[in-house]
Amino acid sequence: MHQYELEAIPTPEESREIARKAISILEEFVSDQEQLHDIDLVLTEACSNVARHAYEVCESCNRLGLKIIVIPPEKVIFEVSDWGKGLEADKLDFSMPDPEAVGGRGLYIMSILMDSFDVLKEGPKNTIRLTKYISSEKWIKKA
Repeated sequence: MHQYELEAIPTPEESREIARKAISILEEFVSDQEQLHDIDLVLTEACSNVARHAYEVCESCNRLGLKIIVIPPEKVIFEVSDWGKGLEADKLDFSMPDPEAVGGRGLYIMSILMDSFDVLKEGPKNTIRLTKYISSEKWIKKA
């Protein structure tokens, strides 16, 4: 098992950058570019949701955390955290919005591309845990 923790100020630019860093880490373990693209899309969406929705006011003290747990040759787990208002698990809607909707596709995309989506609350910390199982042939074989 390998574990990494990244942190950023939740702005749109930093949200994208933290997702890029995560993919850079995963490229050491996962060989399948399609899987990496899907994970990049999900992490970009999850992190940008923190930037857009977690905090009432954008301040330099706001935090976006991303924990990456790599368990070769089985799965990767991502925990995207904030210390803002959090999600209400019982009100989440994973359905696809109608085609004219301006937004609201993020949860649908995450639920389709990942194998599990969990909402966790630990004191002031709000976390979504995303798990992706990756078939053994898509892992980089280490010597």
